Amino acid sequence: MAAGHLAWLALKAHARPLDEKQLRALSPIVVLSPHPDDETLGCGGLLATASRLGLRPRVVFLTDGTASHATSKTWPKSRLAHVRKLEALAALDELGVSAAQSLFLDWPDAAPYPDGHPSQLASALNLLKWFEAFRPKSLWAPWPKEAHCDHQAASDLADRVRCASPDGLRRMDFIVWGWRSETLLSGHGADVVWALPCEEHVARRRRALAQHQTQVSKTVIDAEWSFLMPDDLAALTDRPIEIFLERR
Repeated sequence: MAAGHLAWLALKAHARPLDEKQLRALSPIVVLSPHPDDETLGCGGLLATASRLGLRPRVVFLTDGTASHATSKTWPKSRLAHVRKLEALAALDELGVSAAQSLFLDWPDAAPYPDGHPSQLASALNLLKWFEAFRPKSLWAPWPKEAHCDHQAASDLADRVRCASPDGLRRMDFIVWGWRSETLLSGHGADVVWALPCEEHVARRRRALAQHQTQVSKTVIDAEWSFLMPDDLAALTDRPIEIFLERR
């Protein structure tokens, strides 16, 4: 991801610092993760920092993650979904987020509901009802141009929830697959670019990612197709600064 590293350097050079004052203004924070592991790759430093400050960030997982190992007989969808949920909770624990601060929407992995679909609207209403208990100030979801259908769906859902929120929500983008995009620098579409220093949490992010064993190791060996975390994505947890894009 050489191009992604150059984009990261360029974005952080012109970004505003996301300091404690800004984080408190954005809290309560909700992260909408397309799959279990994206919370760590895109927002691990954010979650760890906010947790350390006592800001109690929340995480919503969009899909059940069951498309990562297709047709495995020893890991049918029911088993894989259960284990991926346990992995997600273990990763959140490493980042300081409790199970009570998470929500699983259980959308089908790699087959998201399109924007405006009744199931998408039902999820939006579910989130808005969940929000009533703590009234978040910001909603963080993938950059809308990420080249993955579930990431695009998470972004669409976040935008729909934001528009329907009676309290108003600041809409923040995080980047995972988008670091591979050649148009990230020229077409990111953000009104503000933010940089969060999180070098102190690099080890925690690495430990959190390691909890996703089905994604980072050859745990499932009898699948017709298996996902294994690419090195360039795993390396996102090593970055001392996380970049976020705010669309107003």
